[in-house]
Amino acid sequence: MNETVDVIRDTAELTLSPRTESRGAAQRSGEVGCLVFRENNFDLIRLLAAMQVVFLHGWGHLGLPTEGTQWLLHAVGMFPGVPIFFVVSGFLISASFERSPSTWEYLRNRFLRIYPALWVCFLVSLVTVAIFSDARTSWRSFTVWTFGQLTIGQFYNPDFLRGYGVGVLNGSLWTVTVELQFYLLLPFLYLAFQRIGWNRVCVGLCFLLFVGISQYYAWLADWGEESIGVKLLGVTALPHFYLFFGGVLLQRHRGFVARALKGQVLYWCLGYLFLGITLRAIGLPVAGNRLNPLSALFLGFVVISCAYTYADRLGRLLNGLDISYGVYLYHMVVFNVLVSVGAIRSFSMFAVGIAATVLLGLLSWVFVEKPALSCKAYSVKRQ
Repeated sequence: MNETVDVIRDTAELTLSPRTESRGAAQRSGEVGCLVFRENNFDLIRLLAAMQVVFLHGWGHLGLPTEGTQWLLHAVGMFPGVPIFFVVSGFLISASFERSPSTWEYLRNRFLRIYPALWVCFLVSLVTVAIFSDARTSWRSFTVWTFGQLTIGQFYNPDFLRGYGVGVLNGSLWTVTVELQFYLLLPFLYLAFQRIGWNRVCVGLCFLLFVGISQYYAWLADWGEESIGVKLLGVTALPHFYLFFGGVLLQRHRGFVARALKGQVLYWCLGYLFLGITLRAIGLPVAGNRLNPLSALFLGFVVISCAYTYADRLGRLLNGLDISYGVYLYHMVVFNVLVSVGAIRSFSMFAVGIAATVLLGLLSWVFVEKPALSCKAYSVKRQ
């Protein structure tokens, strides 16, 4: 995601004992008999979410025509990849946290999921800059930028790269910064609710609080001055946490998922599209990363419903090939190269960019991510 960033990819196979705090909830949901987490479509969902981002970024940055294609771009935009990543992340990472032997093991596994592939992607990015750009900078600026990219400052883009490609080397990685904050905040979230209880009133008020923060940020970004403070707020977890928290709540209410979502994706999709048409008519945003909270809530239902609909068939399509994170990491690296060499306004170059992105995602999975995941201390299916 993220994560996002995954963004962002945490498919849960619930084989370990849950933490003491959540054992009751896990057992109660198990008594409902609801879900076999081993069979799901999360790998496919994450790949489709990543490809949604790739499609829109490639279309826009390569200058492909928008006249006559607005309907297509809007339709694709109604299923925004970043919010999908954040909801899926909340659902799966909370399951992983509940079943981790310790918080340390949870954090270690998060590290193995995100950083090895991220660091290799950064090295590849440096190679492309060295080949296709004449950018120059001081060692101090380069060190600050590198430190940010390798830690938690992936959103930062230095001035010396403004002349390369689209002007931002890998702007999509702001979601990795947000996703890492989700990972760090989750243990504190569980600690807080362990003290006050997971009762509906507290949970509901907290969810509304996070929704309110997201809407305040959206107002600042749309109508307020685009100050450095507003930009920094946008790369914190706060404006996006309601999406992640929504995924957490769905995971903790697997009985509801089994009764109302499992196998019902068609109905939820139709409801989501009808809601989008209705809310668009009254002027609310129903596409992109800033879609309104009601649409975001229904999108979360659609995503989790899709994860457990025809899972016995769709879940095997990729056969364990989890390339979504690599696709997300590398797509802007590829499109920056194409823009820098002038390969724009061409559908063939658009196709080449997508193919190269998928290939790099595959290589990342085979040679970096999969070996890194083999170092995890306990086995939860690609969490």
